Amino acid sequence: MKIDKRINVDVVRFICTLFVVAIHVYPFTFLGESTDYLVTRILFRIAVPFFLMVTGYYLLPKALEDKKKLTSYTKKITLLYLESILLYLPIMYYNGYFKEVNMISMLQDIFIDGTFYHLWYFPALLLGIWITYFLLKKWQIKQVGFLVFLLYCVGVFGDAYYGIIQNISIFKYFYGIIFTVSSYTRNGLFYVPIFLLIGYLVKKKQNKSGFGKTLLLMVISTFLLLFEGSILYVNEIPRHSSMYFSLLPLSFFAFSLVMENTRGSNQFLRILSSWVYILHPLFITLVHFMAKRISFLNHSLVNYIAVLVLTIGFIFILKVVKEVVKHGRGFSNG
Repeated sequence: MKIDKRINVDVVRFICTLFVVAIHVYPFTFLGESTDYLVTRILFRIAVPFFLMVTGYYLLPKALEDKKKLTSYTKKITLLYLESILLYLPIMYYNGYFKEVNMISMLQDIFIDGTFYHLWYFPALLLGIWITYFLLKKWQIKQVGFLVFLLYCVGVFGDAYYGIIQNISIFKYFYGIIFTVSSYTRNGLFYVPIFLLIGYLVKKKQNKSGFGKTLLLMVISTFLLLFEGSILYVNEIPRHSSMYFSLLPLSFFAFSLVMENTRGSNQFLRILSSWVYILHPLFITLVHFMAKRISFLNHSLVNYIAVLVLTIGFIFILKVVKEVVKHGRGFSNG
């Protein structure tokens, strides 16, 4: 019997979702702002690339054989994004979003930046997956790899390395145009394609280095990322902190290690990861409101744990209610 090899993917995906929540909550500031930055703004940046590599691994090979697979996936993600937009409309209204926004900036938010701070992922994924698909359809993998790496380089210098080039007139003008269209270079053009391609390459070629060597290379890449990010941080160079050069080898070796050592599957964890990602800002807002009245919630780590407990607890409650309604209907129909 063929085994569906995804248990480690689902477990790691869930862990990466916890990383994303941490990025938005700053849980380690009680140890100092620099420590929190080191962990959440540098090390935990592996989270979103992992999501993208999983998509590249599972979806792109199927999509290249049958475009309908990609079309179906696009419809599913678009619907999820639209539902997420509707979900956050009350908070956007409460925060005064509609008092400041105009039609152009609203379209920019919907199609590029995301209408809430974590929703950028959906338009970026949709744009990035179609770009990568068309590139792979037209060109050889090496050509595609070179192009998406160049795009990533453009993104890096508009992100973590921006301070190096921001005062050079030609680059200031060039990135000024980009930032008129998109608030960040962490988007579907510069950021997403290379990680989708890494996932696709791991699927197609599989790393043959062996467990020990791959683990060693992953550890070395981790230290390189921490070193790179720390140097940039100390020198106050980043405009944003999503894109580092060392993130590329770390992503490749970490993902290869996971995909070479997977067994089974866990659909519940997969679904839980998605809903924690979508819902956690709601509970960040709630805990922030509660912290005004419950002082110990102001502790950064307690705040983080509270957000996770409330988010996951709410999802479990929804699951229980869904099961009760489902069985209740079955009983009444019987």
